[in-house]
Amino acid sequence: MDRDAWAWQVLRPLLDGRHFLPWTEGALRPAALVAVLNEIAFAERQEIVELGAGVSTIVIGRLLAERGGALTTVEHDPDWAAIIRAQLEREGLEGVVELLDAPLEPHPQTWDGAPWYAPEVVPVLIGSIELLLVDGPPGYGDGMAHSRYPALPSLADRMAPGGIVILDDADRKAEREIVERWSAELPEWSFGIDEPIGLALGSRASSSG
Repeated sequence: MDRDAWAWQVLRPLLDGRHFLPWTEGALRPAALVAVLNEIAFAERQEIVELGAGVSTIVIGRLLAERGGALTTVEHDPDWAAIIRAQLEREGLEGVVELLDAPLEPHPQTWDGAPWYAPEVVPVLIGSIELLLVDGPPGYGDGMAHSRYPALPSLADRMAPGGIVILDDADRKAEREIVERWSAELPEWSFGIDEPIGLALGSRASSSG
């Protein structure tokens, strides 16, 4: 069975009988979303940071509302943030999901001049991130190909022991280049790529003794 078709079946408990979700082309594909949800459920991850709001914000919020935990999501587009925030309010998820507005600005840890989120957003993020989901800023448009690169260099010191980073769209050339650069510059991190669903998964080696 096609992995996305299978994923729709897995997602049904978090979709059936709920409010309509504004699914867009930029959303995590169903199989990728299931992989993220499985990681949260199996590893009992409760402190989640997501870069780039969307369907995943709502669905992860629904899962955490059932299991416990908190999601902090960063979004650069105020109009899209308003749509997602209204959805969170309709579903009573404001106590589970915090949605932060952060415009894109030049960043000291940039690559090819690509912007990243305004620096004031970093200090207010969860201080011990168990799962970092990198699905923003958009990796398309002029000068935006490597816009997701600053995520791990900026937040590595906020990652909890055993925390993981998940990068979406890892089937694209630019995201593969980001993973290669993260691996070279942060050698304590190792990455694998699930090519069929377009996710890169990174974890930090545990310190011995």
